[in-house]
Amino acid sequence: MRMRQIRINDKISYISSSKNPLSAEVGIIRDNGRTILYDVGNGEGSIPELPEGYSVVISHFHPDHTGNIEKMSPDVLYVSAETYKHLGKGIIVSEDMRFGNIHVFPLPSSHSKGCLGLEVDDTYAFIGDALYCKTRKNGCTYNVQLLKSEIDILKELKAKYLLVSHWDGYIREKTEVIGELEAIYKMRDRNSSEIVM
Repeated sequence: MRMRQIRINDKISYISSSKNPLSAEVGIIRDNGRTILYDVGNGEGSIPELPEGYSVVISHFHPDHTGNIEKMSPDVLYVSAETYKHLGKGIIVSEDMRFGNIHVFPLPSSHSKGCLGLEVDDTYAFIGDALYCKTRKNGCTYNVQLLKSEIDILKELKAKYLLVSHWDGYIREKTEVIGELEAIYKMRDRNSSEIVM
């Protein structure tokens, strides 16, 4: 069963996430005759109908974001070094990359090593699971240094809205997100490299 595609504007749409199978949203950017996917989801229902010559940017290596990659044939696949280790393919993005109105960038995250974000038209930025903490037996953990770096990068983005995987409604205001992350950062103990929640 194909999942529902939801339109954000004339260029950006997405296929919603699912719980069974666990699949992240699949972002779809159609601009000037090219198609770019942000993540590929997991399960047949999250694969959109695609023209030839599309590109894919993978947010990070977790299966709910990468599960469909073996069923697809993108012309170009952009990944972080960490995701490359898991997938064994792709062009590694280690610094900001721009092509046209698209900005692909590394995004530090406590959730997973090697996250990538994708900003479109300086208005929307796909950030995958980068906002989330690392889950451990003793709770939710943020790395202090990674959290500070993430906040700084998000502040530098021109985008007003962030597209957050597994978030009800998918779209969040960047200022609201930064405020929440800064509140978590203020909880740090100067004698610890982690914030446990």
